[in-house]
Amino acid sequence: MKSAGLILVACLIPGLSADHQVRAQARPGRGGELPSDTLAEVGSAVITATDLIERIDLMPFPGKESPSGADSLKIRALQSIVAERLLAAEATVRGTGFDSVTQLRLDALERAFVRDELYRKEVSAGVTVSASEIAAALEKYAAQLRIVIFRSPSEESARTLSRALQRGNAGIDSPAPAGFDRRIVSRDTVTMNFGVSDESLEEPAYSLDTLHRVSAPFVSPALGWVVLFLVDRGPDPAWAAQSINDRMITVKNTLERRKAQARGIRYMASVLGPRRAEADRAVLGLLGKSLYAIISSDTGAHRIEGRYMLTPGEVDHLEEALRGDLSRVLVDMPGGGLTLGAAIQAFRFEPFTTPSLRGRTFAYVLNESVKRIAREEFLVREGYGKNLQAASAVKHDLASWRDNWLSHMIQADVASGLGEPTEEEEVAGLVEYARLLSPSYEVNVREIFTDSLSKAGRYREMLLAGEDMAALARRVSKRTGWPARGGESGFFHVRSFPDLGVRALLADSGQLVGPVGLAGGYTLFRVLGKRLPNGQGEVTVDSLRRALHDAIRSEKRQKGLDRFIAGLAEKFGVKMYYDRLKDVTLFSHNMFTRRYIGFGGMMNAAPLLEPEWGWVQEYLRSRNQVP
Repeated sequence: MKSAGLILVACLIPGLSADHQVRAQARPGRGGELPSDTLAEVGSAVITATDLIERIDLMPFPGKESPSGADSLKIRALQSIVAERLLAAEATVRGTGFDSVTQLRLDALERAFVRDELYRKEVSAGVTVSASEIAAALEKYAAQLRIVIFRSPSEESARTLSRALQRGNAGIDSPAPAGFDRRIVSRDTVTMNFGVSDESLEEPAYSLDTLHRVSAPFVSPALGWVVLFLVDRGPDPAWAAQSINDRMITVKNTLERRKAQARGIRYMASVLGPRRAEADRAVLGLLGKSLYAIISSDTGAHRIEGRYMLTPGEVDHLEEALRGDLSRVLVDMPGGGLTLGAAIQAFRFEPFTTPSLRGRTFAYVLNESVKRIAREEFLVREGYGKNLQAASAVKHDLASWRDNWLSHMIQADVASGLGEPTEEEEVAGLVEYARLLSPSYEVNVREIFTDSLSKAGRYREMLLAGEDMAALARRVSKRTGWPARGGESGFFHVRSFPDLGVRALLADSGQLVGPVGLAGGYTLFRVLGKRLPNGQGEVTVDSLRRALHDAIRSEKRQKGLDRFIAGLAEKFGVKMYYDRLKDVTLFSHNMFTRRYIGFGGMMNAAPLLEPEWGWVQEYLRSRNQVP
């Protein structure tokens, strides 16, 4: 595949370094009084009602769909945020997250937030909409138009067509009057609604009425010379379905968005003067080959809505493929080069997509993508030049995502240290889910049951020394009815008495098992016989064991993590103000919310909060233990 050529991009504020590094830092001490909406303290940091709302309103969380459980939802969500903060604090102490790849990703996040803050301050903050503008837009919003758009190659031909339509010399179905070359006229009939149509067509279209159905010729940026003809005018369904207040909000948002777009273009033009930046052909070629390899490995999975896409989640694969080259400069820019590693992070916010994998098209799209990334980098550097990395919104957003990432890294470390389930843990899982076993499983055991572990240990020593188990069971066993039979149970369904039945099912016949703690005491037993299922499709011990393995492992790791977080709560200190949660109102629907990034890109509105509240009971239990 051929690499793309030079990239012509725009300017940079002089003197700003391109290799700005994000350093993971603990949150600063709060000092003074706590914020009035503080819900919890974790070490020297606080969690506020705003933090809780941001994490739960914008993203899914278990229990949101049940309004009756709103109080417990808020408690569990707060406990989960506290857990995340504790894990992140431990990660900072351990130095977790200082590896080059994590730092690269955090740096990309900060740069995206700096660019977004630049957009807010220089673009959004300057947008205002007057009452007269809203009133005029509401009038347009009320109507839905049916318009015929005639395209002409020149002003002269457009004027000829407009006059012919006004005189009625040309019909809608046959617009070309005598002497007018119909081969150079295109015609499209469209439905037009305020706010969702081409803005350049909107004003001329909404100025038409039943007395003046034909527009004067004008230039559309997208279509060239056009003439509009009004076919019909009716109520807009969206307008009709809304309240007066909702109409006002819709119109105001539309006007603000359009003004922001226009203002943003002007601002970019003021920042991005005609400067030249050059892509390194060799590094660009490496990027192209890696992108192509990932997408072409399974074109069906990567084809989305007619285009081939590298999903944001696959940027990790791209990083791995280019691991040895991430520090190489992809684009030589004034003020410092843009590295390959930094550049590909942009695909997390704006996925790489191409209509074709053919050489020229693919190379062109790649070149355009890198141009866009370079333009955004210039804007980021403008933001750093204004010290926007120190803005409270940037610091807050970066800290939220950093805590989330670091907490996941520590969780992975804890889980890896817990290993696979032990034999006893798997047996406990089978006991818990024995109700799923085939009823055909039956066992017969000889048992000695006692209320004391020391007695059970002594009886085991006696049996190993040669004592007759049936005779000993008659003298000392406490199980009702069984001692009279020499401790023999007779065949019973395993799932009806799972504590003993499952262990007997797993034991070898004649093997002495125990002491094992059961409800009410301790057991020693030998298996006398087993009856196994012989039907097809029944749940067997082996199949249940395989099915439960992952669940048991997950439960083991969760309990281990709960104990670990409880220890961190003791280490760093935690206070939670549950009484203040009554003043917090949360949105009761689960949904993913996406956030637009100023000057281009999109991401989740907030990190997805991991449900993590089991640690609280562990923490309280440890604090309530009497020495």
